[in-house]
Amino acid sequence: MQVQTLIEQLLFVTVRITTSTADGRAGSGTGFVLAEDLPDGGAALLVVTNKHVVEGAELVTMHFLAGTLDGQPILGQERAISTPPTQFVGHPDPEIDVAMIGVGGALQELANDGTPAFFRSVATGMCATQQTLEDFEPIEPVTFIGYPNGLYDSVSLLPIVRQGHAATALNVDYEGKPTFLIDASVFPGSSGSPVFLVPRPSAPDKRGNIVIGGAPRPPVFLGVVAAVHQRQVPVLQTDAGGGVPFVYDLIDLGIVYKASEVHALATQMIRLASR
Repeated sequence: MQVQTLIEQLLFVTVRITTSTADGRAGSGTGFVLAEDLPDGGAALLVVTNKHVVEGAELVTMHFLAGTLDGQPILGQERAISTPPTQFVGHPDPEIDVAMIGVGGALQELANDGTPAFFRSVATGMCATQQTLEDFEPIEPVTFIGYPNGLYDSVSLLPIVRQGHAATALNVDYEGKPTFLIDASVFPGSSGSPVFLVPRPSAPDKRGNIVIGGAPRPPVFLGVVAAVHQRQVPVLQTDAGGGVPFVYDLIDLGIVYKASEVHALATQMIRLASR
């Protein structure tokens, strides 16, 4: 598979995450590679996910796609990096469910051993700022990528791509927090999925301007999926007696922490590491 277009590259930004606990319970989630700019002009490579994906685990494994020595993907083969969850750094605000870990050294070791991983990263310049969001309509289609319910293409190891649209204004903090909602099918395992606004070719902007034949605008990283709203649904009973049991039903409103919080945590990690 040739990875050439901007959309093709989005298929390779995610990392499947699996976890195991001391008593043998397994979990899964999504992470993605962030390339955060460094003061010296380089970039720090970090895997971003949610706090709740790694909390309570004894071991966290990040499954990267394998790559060739000349920089091409090897579909169906993986490179795994395992670490205790204590190596992840969580956002200092306990209400912001974002965590990340530096992986540049581990990825370099794989390359040095002749077994490189293949990935693409979300660059700092792709992160939505308040000004970026003002250039788009407050409600836009969104694309998010990950491993819902632990699903992925087990032959190629490529992730699942889903789409929806913003359910609250992208340029307004929902409930006064750095979040917004998306109207989309979000399931366990989608936690940690990156959310993108992919500008449509030759589509008018919010002011009616249309660019014909120009270079495609790059995807905008909007944030990271953390949870989905649920509702209680009573279970029908055929016999009387006892209380009415409930099950929880997903209502397809996903909670997304904004890119600004991902960028802020990455900046903080880099600043602390440079001391």
